[in-house]
Amino acid sequence: MSLMRGGFGFSPAVAALYCAALVVAGGLGSRPVLGCYSRIFSFGDSLTDTGNYVRLTAGRKPSSPYGAPPYGRTFFGRPTGRASDGRLVIDFIAQEFGLANVTAIQVGAGPADFPHGANFAIISSTANNASFFARKGLDITPFSLDTQMFWFRTHLQQLTQQLNGGGGGGGSILSDALVALGEIGGNDYNFAFNKGVPRETVRAFVPAVVDKLAAAVEELIGMGARAFVVPGNLPFGCAPLYLNRFRGAAASEYDARTGCLAWFNKFAEYHNRVLTARLDDLRRLHPDVTIVYADWYGAMTSIFQAPGKLGFTNALGSCCGNQSVPCGKAGCTVCEDPSTYVSWDGTHPTEAVYKLIADGVLHGPHASPVPLAKTCPPT
Repeated sequence: MSLMRGGFGFSPAVAALYCAALVVAGGLGSRPVLGCYSRIFSFGDSLTDTGNYVRLTAGRKPSSPYGAPPYGRTFFGRPTGRASDGRLVIDFIAQEFGLANVTAIQVGAGPADFPHGANFAIISSTANNASFFARKGLDITPFSLDTQMFWFRTHLQQLTQQLNGGGGGGGSILSDALVALGEIGGNDYNFAFNKGVPRETVRAFVPAVVDKLAAAVEELIGMGARAFVVPGNLPFGCAPLYLNRFRGAAASEYDARTGCLAWFNKFAEYHNRVLTARLDDLRRLHPDVTIVYADWYGAMTSIFQAPGKLGFTNALGSCCGNQSVPCGKAGCTVCEDPSTYVSWDGTHPTEAVYKLIADGVLHGPHASPVPLAKTCPPT
């Protein structure tokens, strides 16, 4: 039975091991909060994937651009499967907690190869599965959060068997771990917008997306997880891809201060309001569980409102690629200094932006109810 989009016929066990890339590559260099979390388990889409999609789709034609130069040039000096020029938010979070110096898993590796956790995020992932979109009359067959949760259950079972000799559950493994749930859900909307679905129709997807995220939190709590960081959507109305795609919109649909598509960003704000309200509910239901909302939207909006003050000289352009030749394809153009750009490839932020977001989540002010670095479990 194929578990993946495009008919990949891996067995469940192999698929779980194959797709679970570790959250960071070695040598990040930091002042870590040592002894805080023992592991990070991460879920999400292209904003968090550290190599799963590229490895899973290796050999497909056309090949994934994310595995080709100039992706990865800023920090790693080579493509790693990250959809950016360097590190992502999850890399900086792992660095903060001293969970660096790990490498990506290969086929055949076992739970022992995950000393600091695993990242199940995969490019193009949605919160909802293909059945949800089919009920909406949409032919969208993505990787989904359901798939990632399946991989995680398999991984946790194997890790538990290894550490506990087959006895007990995964509660002890998760009790001092951090679960990073997202960002995920943005593609549920983006794929629909790209197919021309009306805005109000897509807006009606929001409760289902948030329900899916909440259900994952509940399931993971039931498995023993006690600490979560859950990001909201980004202001995609500022992404060059969407500014180009919806160019020609009425002037009233743009934010005069930032030049971004106001309606698109208001949509993200609505998603984030629904999500934060649901996280409040989950905190009330589980007062012994730490759930931090990561305000990625607020962090990025602060850049667009005053890019020069933060060192960004090109807020609405792409550093890599253009409408004719996308980033990662032969002949694509690339800027001299990605750190002066907000967008790396028209859709995904640069490492400089991811670091700013991570700093805001870890140390404030873009996290609630407390900065993530202050959530270490008691010793």
